Amino acid sequence: MDSKHKNILIGVLVAVVLVMAVGYAAFAQQLTINGSAEITSTWDVKYDSTKTQDTPGVVDGVAGFAGGQTPSGTVSYDNDDHNANIEATLYQPGDTVTFTLTIKNNGTIPATVGTPTVEMTGDEDVQPLVARKGNIQFTVTPAPTTTMNQNDTVTMTVKAEFISSAQSVGGTTTADITVNMNASQAQ
Repeated sequence: MDSKHKNILIGVLVAVVLVMAVGYAAFAQQLTINGSAEITSTWDVKYDSTKTQDTPGVVDGVAGFAGGQTPSGTVSYDNDDHNANIEATLYQPGDTVTFTLTIKNNGTIPATVGTPTVEMTGDEDVQPLVARKGNIQFTVTPAPTTTMNQNDTVTMTVKAEFISSAQSVGGTTTADITVNMNASQAQ
């Protein structure tokens, strides 16, 4: 091989090595991204615990017959577990107590409230939205399924009824249930 061809070959090899070195340097650069992110949204859907039996319109008792003793009830809340604990005191067949439970979105994430679950202890007959203990039947009417934005409220009702087909027991009859709210993030 003559020297002219050797010099061209060496020049080409040097050029290839230089191109490879520049390409490697371009791809081997380190990319560093510095920054931070903050999430400020909150999830806080609960029963409005300020609405108890002492609040007008929360517990409404109606006697089953004229002159009868007015039925009553109590409401307490366990918002850690999303429960409303309800106790109804009724006296005669036809007595009813209606409980109006308010659910509030205190957070910033939109929410919907689905069908609640009902729990009852003792002698019970529990179906999805109806529970019966002795002569007292509870019927739950769920809150409407709408999107609740921050500070929005919805209500559900629970009606306790001394079933009219029962015989008078001649005294006070009480029963209690727990209504567990079912809230989720709005889609």
